[in-house]
Amino acid sequence: SYGLMNRTRLDENSGMLFIFQKEEKLSFWMKNTLIPLSIGFFDRNQRLVDIQEMVPLTEKNASYVSKKPALYALEMNKGWFEKNKIQIGSKFTFTENKD
Repeated sequence: SYGLMNRTRLDENSGMLFIFQKEEKLSFWMKNTLIPLSIGFFDRNQRLVDIQEMVPLTEKNASYVSKKPALYALEMNKGWFEKNKIQIGSKFTFTENKD
């Protein structure tokens, strides 16, 4: 999967959600990712445990590792969590799309 690699823009409220098999410290890097991103790490209870700002075009030697174990990671435009007042401890829920 290429995720957000090689994209030149991301719509304001669009992002990419990663769902993992087990809760553990997660590590991300920005190879071939051209846009600055914020990443939120969520635990198994869907509670936000860490937010980090990721710099474009960084390689594995500049990994972004969650401070606590996480099951989900949400990549959004840089500053999205702060702009939307989403703070550590916030929770998300899955909703059914009725389109």
